[in-house]
Amino acid sequence: MNQLFSKIPHLGLYKFSFFVLLGTLIFNIVLPQYLYHQIWVVLLFFFLLTLASLHIIEKFTKRNSDNFLAIYFSVMIGRLFISIIFAAIFILADRTHVFNFSINFLILYLLFLGFEIYGIMTNLRHHFKKGIEDE
Repeated sequence: MNQLFSKIPHLGLYKFSFFVLLGTLIFNIVLPQYLYHQIWVVLLFFFLLTLASLHIIEKFTKRNSDNFLAIYFSVMIGRLFISIIFAAIFILADRTHVFNFSINFLILYLLFLGFEIYGIMTNLRHHFKKGIEDE
């Protein structure tokens, strides 16, 4: 069974997204007035953006692992600009729910960014320990 799960790319992202989705569903039941009415679109956006970010980092790191930090920070800057454009479009399209959208967007942005940073730190820690053992 473990072999089946090891072949699924970015399984951690799927698990994390499931828990965020579950939390959003619970929040929608308990305090629906604080949840943006199109939160599912925002969740899908962050899931796809994080998936694309991980894929790009993985692809370019395989080509040139020496420039990992440059690749990672370039992807992060691109992610930030794409998020700003996405938020601007939603804010301009729906001015009546700007506050709910902004708060929900910020929370989800920080959650998915935290997941990505945690994943990178775990990966770097593994490589760092491997490098020390090689010496």
